[in-house]
Amino acid sequence: MVPVLAGTTFFLFLIKLLISSLSFSFMKVIAFTGLARCGKDTAADYVVKKYGFRKIVMSNELAEELAKQGKKDTKMNRSLVGNELRKKLGDDIVAQRVFEKAKKNGWGNVIFVGPRSISEIEFFKKKISGFKLIAIKAEEGKRFGRRSKKDGQTKETFFERDEHDSTKFELGKVIAMAKDTIENNSTIDEFQKAIDELMQNI
Repeated sequence: MVPVLAGTTFFLFLIKLLISSLSFSFMKVIAFTGLARCGKDTAADYVVKKYGFRKIVMSNELAEELAKQGKKDTKMNRSLVGNELRKKLGDDIVAQRVFEKAKKNGWGNVIFVGPRSISEIEFFKKKISGFKLIAIKAEEGKRFGRRSKKDGQTKETFFERDEHDSTKFELGKVIAMAKDTIENNSTIDEFQKAIDELMQNI
């Protein structure tokens, strides 16, 4: 009797595992990439509100790591600690963590905000059928005008991060990989209209 029960339990476990795997494979998953203050979060928040997606900001994983190390949470520090993690655990470690978080929660439609390396994109493409990468672009002056207290406050320090992200994390190459681009240089209404047009094909 015991072996039968053990076998039944294991069989039920396999069924649950299979269902979990299948449910995730049918998700609609997109990622917004782009330089600092281009409008990734604004776009993601709009899609969450209008289309019911779940939002996962990839750099929040880095903020958690900074907290563990007792370091100040700034945009540059997130980039630096991200570089440390990737050297120790692999270039796609952040992608792995956010993927598992989405899978564990069983979320139907997900937006990953801020992938920065080719390895992360390759990981998502391998794990998620129909994964779509979208680049958000904005002029330098627009982006600098949207800076927050966590950003560099001078043009030199603000755009220093562009160079760091492009050289350390291949962000420029990731942006180039996106087949779809949304420009964010006008009004919020125009931005949302462009997002709506793209979402019709997802």
